Amino acid sequence: VRRGPYALGSWAPARLSAVFAGVLRARCATCMVMRDDIEVTALVDESALAELPPPRRIEGRWALLTVDTVMAWDVIGVLAEITRVLAAAGIPAGAIAAFSRDHLLVQAEHLDLALERLAKICKTVDTVD
Repeated sequence: VRRGPYALGSWAPARLSAVFAGVLRARCATCMVMRDDIEVTALVDESALAELPPPRRIEGRWALLTVDTVMAWDVIGVLAEITRVLAAAGIPAGAIAAFSRDHLLVQAEHLDLALERLAKICKTVDTVD
């Protein structure tokens, strides 16, 4: 668990270099940048926003939950079970796949309940920050 708070922002695709430059200036310990033909999306520490160009859209107050188990790409159902538990508790979540781990975004106001529910299905729940 990384409590953050993190911000998730959206920029025009042409802003990719400026977003990357801002992320590098901010020296974020944990961040994600994704570009597709529609937008650039970045997840950064809220404190890093001052280093980035103004986003088209922004949502803040995210916590990041990491499934800290290296998983092969043929593993099935882990993320489905986690999101099922969160959905049953009425907790909205977003998912991000890294190469070997999955991450979930949960709004800060839902974090305590999410951790309570996930503790019932996870071996351990550790807070990094």
